[in-house]
Amino acid sequence: SAVNSTGTVQPVLTVQVGSFVSGPLQKVHVDFNAKVTKGQVLAEVDPMISKAQRAQAKANLTSAKANLMQTEAKLEQAKQDWERAKILRPANAIADSDYDLAKSTFEVAKANVAVSQAMIEQSTAALQLAEANLGYTTIRSPVDGVVIDRKVDTGQTVASQFQTPELFKVAPDIEKRIFIFASVDEADIGLIRDAKQRE
Repeated sequence: SAVNSTGTVQPVLTVQVGSFVSGPLQKVHVDFNAKVTKGQVLAEVDPMISKAQRAQAKANLTSAKANLMQTEAKLEQAKQDWERAKILRPANAIADSDYDLAKSTFEVAKANVAVSQAMIEQSTAALQLAEANLGYTTIRSPVDGVVIDRKVDTGQTVASQFQTPELFKVAPDIEKRIFIFASVDEADIGLIRDAKQRE
């Protein structure tokens, strides 16, 4: 006896590919049912905003480095003034107020150098973030497989502020690992066997 049923063939595993950045899609490189390899470019988001953010982060880092050089020069001057004040103090050749001022100026200059160094670290991190976001404008396949769903077209705007939008579904090993989702009548389900078991 045979039991007839209709259903859909589905992959066992699907990988949803989204976008971490927002913007219009500059180009979509693959279509439905296309075979893709890991790392292959699927689509590109317009990188104009990300490039501008990277340029701004680079400028901030350059400014922070210049600021560090300036604070280091001021520290050197304050250190020399402080050394002179320490030499003049035993001979009472400097007023107490000038001695205290030289000391505090030296301490402030040291603190300013530490702040400038922290600003460089912060600017470096911001540049790394900007470069990462620029890299995310190129959407790549995370696995080898077949594109089983494409939800975007060239020119469409991707908005990722609230949640990562799903752009593609890629099914790895679709030629080896699939299942059939079919409805079978309750009276017939007990009769279904694996073809190998019947042999």
